[in-house]
Amino acid sequence: MFDESSRRLIRTAPNLPGLEADMLDEVLTEAHIELATIRVEIFGEDEVRRSILLDKVRRLAATFEAYVALDLQPARTQAAAFVAASAHQLIARATNGRAVGPTLLSSDAVSSTIASTLLFLIADRAADAAEAASKLIAKGEDHAIRRALIISIRELAKGELSKISERALEGESIAADDSRQHATNLLFRECALVVQGLAVEALGKSEIVEDLEQKLVQVISLAEPRDNELPEGIAGLMHEQYAGPHHVATLLLRLLPRVRQSMLIRTPVPVGANSTTWREWLLPQAEKRPFLWTNHLHAVATGYLDRGSSMVMTTPTGSGKTTLSVLKIAAVLCADESVVYLAPTHALVDQVEYDLSGEVGDIDPESVEDTLLEEIGDRLPQLSVMTPERCLALLSSAPELFENVGLLVFDEFHLISADDPKTSPKINSRAIDAMLALLSFMSFRRNADLLLLSAMVANGEEIKNWLHSTTGQTVHCFNDPWKPTRQLRSCVVYDDAEVRSSAAETATLPTKKEQNAIPVQPFGLFSLLSGWHPDRPEKLAVRRLTAATPALTRKPNGRHTSNRNAVAAQVAADYAAQGKRVVVFCTDATACGSIADAINEQLDIADITLTDDQESMRKSILKDIGSSDAAYEPTGLRAGVHHGDLMPLERRLMETVFRTGRPTSGPTHGLEVIAATSTIAQGLNLPCDVVVLAGTDRSVQDDPGGNPRKDLLPHEILNAMGRAGRAAYSATGLAIVVPANPIRVDTSALAFGQDQNPLDIVFSDNDACQDIIDPVELLLDTIEATASSDPKAQAMIRRLSSVTNDGRSGFDDIAGRSFGYFVRKAREGTSADAWLQSRRIALTAATETLQDPPVLPWQQTLAVRNGVPPELIARIVSQMGSAPIDKAETSDWVSWLLDVCVTSSADLTLLVRETSLNTVFGRAFTNQADKDAGSQIILGALKSLVEMWCGGKSLVEIQTWLLAFVRQHEQPVLQQTSAQKHANRARRFSIRILPDIGFLCSLLSQIVKAMELETGIPPSPIIEMLQQMVKAGDFNRHHAWLRRETNNTSRVGSYEELKTIEDGFSADANADLDTVHNEVRVALAIRMFSSIDDL
Repeated sequence: MFDESSRRLIRTAPNLPGLEADMLDEVLTEAHIELATIRVEIFGEDEVRRSILLDKVRRLAATFEAYVALDLQPARTQAAAFVAASAHQLIARATNGRAVGPTLLSSDAVSSTIASTLLFLIADRAADAAEAASKLIAKGEDHAIRRALIISIRELAKGELSKISERALEGESIAADDSRQHATNLLFRECALVVQGLAVEALGKSEIVEDLEQKLVQVISLAEPRDNELPEGIAGLMHEQYAGPHHVATLLLRLLPRVRQSMLIRTPVPVGANSTTWREWLLPQAEKRPFLWTNHLHAVATGYLDRGSSMVMTTPTGSGKTTLSVLKIAAVLCADESVVYLAPTHALVDQVEYDLSGEVGDIDPESVEDTLLEEIGDRLPQLSVMTPERCLALLSSAPELFENVGLLVFDEFHLISADDPKTSPKINSRAIDAMLALLSFMSFRRNADLLLLSAMVANGEEIKNWLHSTTGQTVHCFNDPWKPTRQLRSCVVYDDAEVRSSAAETATLPTKKEQNAIPVQPFGLFSLLSGWHPDRPEKLAVRRLTAATPALTRKPNGRHTSNRNAVAAQVAADYAAQGKRVVVFCTDATACGSIADAINEQLDIADITLTDDQESMRKSILKDIGSSDAAYEPTGLRAGVHHGDLMPLERRLMETVFRTGRPTSGPTHGLEVIAATSTIAQGLNLPCDVVVLAGTDRSVQDDPGGNPRKDLLPHEILNAMGRAGRAAYSATGLAIVVPANPIRVDTSALAFGQDQNPLDIVFSDNDACQDIIDPVELLLDTIEATASSDPKAQAMIRRLSSVTNDGRSGFDDIAGRSFGYFVRKAREGTSADAWLQSRRIALTAATETLQDPPVLPWQQTLAVRNGVPPELIARIVSQMGSAPIDKAETSDWVSWLLDVCVTSSADLTLLVRETSLNTVFGRAFTNQADKDAGSQIILGALKSLVEMWCGGKSLVEIQTWLLAFVRQHEQPVLQQTSAQKHANRARRFSIRILPDIGFLCSLLSQIVKAMELETGIPPSPIIEMLQQMVKAGDFNRHHAWLRRETNNTSRVGSYEELKTIEDGFSADANADLDTVHNEVRVALAIRMFSSIDDL
């Protein structure tokens, strides 16, 4: 459960009688297991065991807190504080809901919540401290200064320092009827002033560092026990002490050096950064993120912030890589250079924009994913966000945009890796593009810094050495295992005896359905140790996960299936009913819907209303989808879905509603569960207490082995589990894996057979388990083996055969600097050179097999840049004379372009991915006997779909047309294609095919610009906006500008709005952009004044 860094810390705690420090992490883990499964009714031995364990945890809390307070072993203070705070937190969770009234802060005692908050700060666990502090309650405390101290401690732990610094403590009432209470208040005010002084110091608002230690020493001295003589004539002594203030002051004294060393404001000026600019950035940033985590401090100590220093960061999921990215980004911006941030997917570009907004001063990140080159200007924005594919395209078409880029941040950089060729014969095209983007950037910006981020990569040191070899710059590899959250991991198992008994009982039932449903209670298998140790059953624990008995399914061969979706839904529903937020990762979109429906049937409907912004999004969604039944929207639901068929606005609404906080009073039932496809586990940044992985395999298309399913890769399982818990929200997350095949064990002996998959993965002590495999190397091997007909291989052949701007061959520029060649060279130089030479010879032969027609040099360059055959470029050029230059509608231009580009089935699948065509057109695409004739049928459908998409038709209307089309052209079948509730074919056309059509429009734009340089004739002004318009669904340029001016997020709604004002437009297809834009503004102004007149 604890990462290696935390385990090392815990083991340095003092030994106790009967409990050595080496066992402490096991005791704490066992206590977390008990709390995670305490929802299930307990009785008998279970209750006794839990009571004994919690008593042991209480003793840990008290004993180690005393060690810290008394400073008995200073060298072990941090470890003792962490153990004590963790124990306090466990007890608080075990008694959740029993505490009433304000947090205790008196002359004689201090609440364990205050103690655990301060102890976590002493232990350098800021995220844990913030979570503990959220339980502090000041309301109801009679003494104003004590309320102020409770609030100040809470704000210190949560990093809300501005509030502390502005608090008028000297004005808080101290007076009390009782002299002892008055004295106590005076002492607590001094403690509050220390917290305030620390906050002012962290905010950089004080030039003179106040002697806070002396204040605390004085409080401790005044609060210590003492004997005073009684008045004359009364025998004896009066004993007096102030244990409460004494303890608070003591803990504050211990945390001062820890908190000071973690202050962001103390971060030294990086080499190359302007010191004044750096300070100006630090000051406002300190108000948002005043403290760095312990691993952040370790990273800063490497010097990675210095200009000319790069880093490969392979720290675990949830370890604060965003913070380290922001620091490096700020350092480069303070050196007056710009930054490019690569997000793994188009959908996550928006999330990165959101995460980074406001983090780097007054510079907001800008997505250039869909931005026109004309809008970008001469240089990229100071902080631009894009996908690797977009980066590669811009480096190919407009490399001058990158001239001032001083840093490339590559998030989830394991995208550059190919799949293991032993298990996946196909070379991932995204991996090729990602690797080429990185190589191209390093070639063009040789002196720029690199920051590569991934929790999955195992060979980070090798990547570091490659980058150093390629760039000649200093490169660090940072793989600190520390992270602020912990994942308690569990795998669902079944009691073998119970399964046999239930199977025998159901076998006698009258119907097959009843016989094949075997109700059995799922158990959770936990490990007290890090890693998988089946030979040590005493270090394993089995606990009930639910009181329900979801059924296993008996197959015809007698074996049992895990019924993963039903089990996952039941477990998720149980946790959601307790107010926990749960993410269930599913194998596909269908499973997402099934699990969400099952959970919603079990739980009461949600009663939290949407915010105004959320309601506005919902209205836009319903407008564009065309039906509430077909929309994926969370109104009234306790469980929603998140998968590849959601439209962008649906995804955003689902995420924002899931993130919405729960009020302390009034409606409390909200969207508690998200059922998501496991493929989006990467980058899904949602706060959750529990993760359930519903199955450890997935269906496989075109698997040459004939196996319909294959296991998830280890890094996919670990990445999904790593999403459980979140810093300052739920530091201890629970991750439960429902394996693809049920695991049956003797729960009393815990003996395991040979097949233990996936237990070794679930309990792995290292998230980094994916070696980067160079896709360029694999593609070179493919080229050497055969001149592949694969378009991606052909594109690579052309790129490798080309010549760079500085005269180098593409082969030397790519293959000679490739990661695969570097690895070979490091192992054995001679054989590596022989390999490279053999690929050079093979490339020459492969180039001759392409039989590309002779084209102009600029046409060849465009073909290489865009990965398309030169013949396609020449074909478009030759047909420019027939372009619909008098047409202003998007669909007219796209129809003409598709007619030019698609003349055969090979053209169709070159420009639109086969998998996309299959998911949209189904058997109307796959069942065509004559592929070329079939491609023309599909081409006609594509043109009609674009016309509907840009003509304001809803997805339901598009789906209705598509269903009729598929049924008409799917050839004679036993059963016609069925309707789909959520208009999935229309969705997939929008999400998967439109980007490919947009690429064609981008290609056209590049061609006409090159032609303009050659002929001096300007192109039609529509062309440069065509890519954006087709993806957004704009009817024409007036529609595009109207959407921008009104910020209308609904495609259909903005089209309807266009129809109400278009009578005032006179600009034709050849009018310039300014004219079109001005007409839209005038029309909107007229409408506004008309509406005023109507009042």
